[in-house]
Amino acid sequence: MSKSGKDYVYYNPSSSIKVNGQDKAGVNITNTGTTGYYNMDADEKKAYDYASKEFALNLPELNVFSADTQRDFDNQVQAFINQGVDEIKDIYTPMLQDLQNDIASRFGNLDNSVFMDNLSEIEDKRAEAVSDLAQSVQSYKQDLINNELANRYEYLDYLNNYRRQIISNILNTLSTGQNLSNTANSYYSSLNGIISNSNNNNGFNFQNIIDSALNTALSTIRR
Repeated sequence: MSKSGKDYVYYNPSSSIKVNGQDKAGVNITNTGTTGYYNMDADEKKAYDYASKEFALNLPELNVFSADTQRDFDNQVQAFINQGVDEIKDIYTPMLQDLQNDIASRFGNLDNSVFMDNLSEIEDKRAEAVSDLAQSVQSYKQDLINNELANRYEYLDYLNNYRRQIISNILNTLSTGQNLSNTANSYYSSLNGIISNSNNNNGFNFQNIIDSALNTALSTIRR
């Protein structure tokens, strides 16, 4: 190197990102490789740990119903049955009473074909209503199971998406740090290249060297 030449710039590219004055993330580039770090704040770590713990606790029991859950299903099904039975009684008990009163007032007794025919018709309708209720009970119980499973899957999906979003944010932040380090790396590489050329030409303008190196580094960001 010429005695009048400029010394090369030696560097170890690294970057850091600060949020509210706190060191949030950074990237270090060395001859052995690139390392990065990300510092969670207390609330962020608490939320991430909670989501991870809840996911791990609930996943093994996702399709398993505890005794309490089964009991809750049974109670809801029984309440549904009771309501259905009450509705059938409310409909057909007054119909039977009205029939009895009508036949008694017209014929004086219930031992006649008119009463038996009407009674048979009402009983057939009531039996059909009971059959419909039995089918509805099975559908209702299956709906309870499906809704419970849907809620569980939705909850686990929410927890997993939250964890993935945190990780995505970390990777994006580290990527920003990597880009900053790459920009610095490009700047100093360009600077040393220009210094080398200038030294070989036995003269240089240092401000021009800096401007040229900076433009080269910035161009890598704009691409």
